[in-house]
Amino acid sequence: MQAAPLRAWIFPFTIAAVAWGSSFLFIELALQSFSPSHVAFGRVAVGALVLMGMVIAARHIPRFTWRDVAAVGLIAVCLSGAPFILIPWAQQSITSILASLLNATVPLWTALFVALWIPTERATRTQVVGLLIGVLGIAVLLGAWNVENFPLLGAVLMLSATAFYGVGSTLSRMLLTRVKESHTSVSALQVSLSALFLAPFALAAGSPGEGAFDISGWALWGLVLLGALGTSFAYVMFWRVIAVAGATAGASVTYVVPIVATILGIAILGEELLWYEPVGAVIVLLGVWLSGRRPSATNT
Repeated sequence: MQAAPLRAWIFPFTIAAVAWGSSFLFIELALQSFSPSHVAFGRVAVGALVLMGMVIAARHIPRFTWRDVAAVGLIAVCLSGAPFILIPWAQQSITSILASLLNATVPLWTALFVALWIPTERATRTQVVGLLIGVLGIAVLLGAWNVENFPLLGAVLMLSATAFYGVGSTLSRMLLTRVKESHTSVSALQVSLSALFLAPFALAAGSPGEGAFDISGWALWGLVLLGALGTSFAYVMFWRVIAVAGATAGASVTYVVPIVATILGIAILGEELLWYEPVGAVIVLLGVWLSGRRPSATNT
């Protein structure tokens, strides 16, 4: 099969990488007036509206069975439910840069759960080595030797979020093969169900802080952009990359998102990049690359 030309997928790839990389900046801005639960619900509410608009514009009425809705609902809790609360909660105690670098561990969790739950894809020796290298990279990334300033709470929350992503990604491969609707329709259903799941948490969090709904305030615009770009449009672009260039090109977004987030964290938020954070990130991404390698198919 001939590879797709670069110009056919580089634009949607760039949009997805920038949208997801800027999500950590938008979360930081939203947290100025909104609680983590408000941020989580607000982003999926906005994202659901955008995705539903795309579905309506396509003039196609999706037909989901109750089994489809149950499967997508379970995946929604793992991919756009629990993590969307845990990440802003984590960013209350760690920088957006560190959050984005820890977010790069998602493929490690996915490789682990795939190996555990999908019998036909047991981990190879190379993948096990990749997982171990990834664990080492996390330790370096967090500065594990710096006991006094170790960001324990933020690290636990962020790694819990990425573990949920890993579970959700694995369940997607197991449960969504029977769903025949478009990726946009499935994403719209997923994000809408996430909004229903997160609504009670947002209500329990009480009223947002002062200036939350100020049209000229950064917090409100951070929340709107987080939902419109990072929770809806980015997914459409990501699936377009996979459709045109394949899963390998799509997965490579993992390597670009932390770079975008780091640049924005330094340039806009004035955050400090500690020397061991990029070192640990490189080790983590090496582990990600190794853990994602599959045995080459051979001709018989």
